[in-house]
Amino acid sequence: MALNPYATVAASSAAYSILLRSLIGNEQPSTRIRLCIKVISTLHSAATALIVLYALKPSRWTNEVALSTNPEAGQGNLDESENPVIRGRSSLANALTAWETGYLLYDTGALIYETKQKRQLNNHTAALASLASSSPVLLAHHMLLAAALGYLQTYIAAGRERGVWVIVAFLLMNASNPVLHIRYWIRQRRGRPSLIADIILMLTFAAFRFGTVGWVLKRYGDYHGLGPWQAFLRLRRSCQIGTAALVGVNGVWWLTLVRSIVRRALMDGRKRNSMLGSI
Repeated sequence: MALNPYATVAASSAAYSILLRSLIGNEQPSTRIRLCIKVISTLHSAATALIVLYALKPSRWTNEVALSTNPEAGQGNLDESENPVIRGRSSLANALTAWETGYLLYDTGALIYETKQKRQLNNHTAALASLASSSPVLLAHHMLLAAALGYLQTYIAAGRERGVWVIVAFLLMNASNPVLHIRYWIRQRRGRPSLIADIILMLTFAAFRFGTVGWVLKRYGDYHGLGPWQAFLRLRRSCQIGTAALVGVNGVWWLTLVRSIVRRALMDGRKRNSMLGSI
């Protein structure tokens, strides 16, 4: 029996909020809150990645036609009426999108709460305004994703969902988050950045953020006998724009990360050479 998507969203948000409160306890310093948020994010991302891999198994979906292909000629949009990547349905996948929606709502609230405590603000409205000013991209990222997944729940509730396989597959992008947080903890323990941790994050971020998009396009194109790039060219314009924007935003983040790693490595190299020269 399918779970009510709205109840799942509420249960997810409440569960994570209670977990955060229990981890924080009576201690209120912002450093403690930040640490607890990162712990929950690490556990959530790791668990979600494992569940996604299980949920994407063909046996979990109805309307799967995984062994057949439908090659199409021409230059127009592809016929998605039977493509299992678009038309396939799964109760587990639907529940997973609802659970992720609740997590995003919780995480947005947690960021606002952390900002309130860190900057000693009087209320959450002031904290929201402060967060929007200091981290507009981060806040917009959370709110837009929560809104998009929340909108999806209205279709799931009406039994009209489409493309859930793609959405669930994209959740694998978050599998790089545990590496991101481990890198943060290493920095805190050592008191300085770790080049090895930086490189591992750079590689895992690229693998999950860009590799996932390529894999989804491959699965989408396989049904039509097309490669990933050919499939992208045959997408509807709105889907092309969305996919390109997804890759573009992640590309900017990745290039910023690579730039900071290279710059830091060069600076460290100059310092070592300077120290050796002074001996």
